[in-house]
Amino acid sequence: MESDAVIVIPALNPPPSFVSYVEGLMQAGFHNIVVVNDGSRTDKLPVFYKVERLGATVIGHPQNRGQGAALRTGFEYYLEHFHEQSDGIITLNADRQIPAEDVVKIASSLHNEQEMGSFALVVGTRNLDGKNVTDYDYNMGGVMRLLYHMLMGVRLNDPLAGVFGIPDLRVRHCVEVEGDGYSYVTSLTMSFEKIGFLQVPVRYAPYEDGAEPSFRKIPDTLRILYTIFKKFILYSITSVGASILDVIMFGIFTSVTFRGNPLAIIYGTICARVISASVNYLLTKHFVFHFKSDSAQETTKSAGAFFALTAMQCICSALAVSAVKALIGGSAVGIKVLVDTMLFFVSYKIQHKYIFKDDKKKEDPEVEVQMKKAHENAAQMADPEIS
Repeated sequence: MESDAVIVIPALNPPPSFVSYVEGLMQAGFHNIVVVNDGSRTDKLPVFYKVERLGATVIGHPQNRGQGAALRTGFEYYLEHFHEQSDGIITLNADRQIPAEDVVKIASSLHNEQEMGSFALVVGTRNLDGKNVTDYDYNMGGVMRLLYHMLMGVRLNDPLAGVFGIPDLRVRHCVEVEGDGYSYVTSLTMSFEKIGFLQVPVRYAPYEDGAEPSFRKIPDTLRILYTIFKKFILYSITSVGASILDVIMFGIFTSVTFRGNPLAIIYGTICARVISASVNYLLTKHFVFHFKSDSAQETTKSAGAFFALTAMQCICSALAVSAVKALIGGSAVGIKVLVDTMLFFVSYKIQHKYIFKDDKKKEDPEVEVQMKKAHENAAQMADPEIS
């Protein structure tokens, strides 16, 4: 099977078996293979010379810059030489070589995505329950699945494989994704949350004999986890900051602005909450969810939903604390802490999934045109009589 998908493989000190792997990919029908030498040692240069003689394109960095930089270099090369002439990119690993037959499955799915106008990220999903799976891959895979589901509402069976099929019209988007090292792969995956995923089963590949893994378990794992939690951490900081502002403004309104007024507490509470909620909305919008809509209607809609959610949180908190205290007794303060903590997580998911759901920049006009053409082609395939 011939495929016009372009394979991009970052490689740092690849094992000798990498040459036969590239040869096998070419025999499977992949003739456009870009290998990114990410600052490998000079004694590994013969490996790159051999894959270049096979017909692969070798580009790279004079010094090691990490997985994220190597992928971006490959993506930029693709945009310069293959954009609009290919289904897209398939990313693979030099030290963990999934079988060529599975790469063919990813290429087929990538082609179908292009034809149907879906443009979702094709994700190679390994079976992590096999007997050859390392403890790290098994345990970390379980943790990542849970975090993706809890924080983003996304169900991915294997978020760490790093084997992707990226549609042609999404490659430029991937170049713009922030992140470095292996955390870039996580950032790239998360950036497709609103676009969608298509999971394709691939076989689990252990490290090749002679491979020198560039993945450092402790520091790279911490960076990956920080990438996932970054948005939630920012959300927590803005919420705490808004609460502190609420207390400060309440003190100013009750002791200065409305001093001596019998309704000072009520007025102070309302005014302080309006100010703190407004600040919280702006910080959450711009620094947590990066809501980019230029439409005044969308901004008004998100602001209204945010304030409605804030009001509903207050009501639910008051009702829940009153109900629990009436049923089981105990400290109202302690109950409120537990209730508000649960509401905090619920509020995050609602804001993330519904209120600030359009957190992508506006589509490139080129993307919109090509997607329209793809949908028209898909409609013609479904009904040949459509002209």
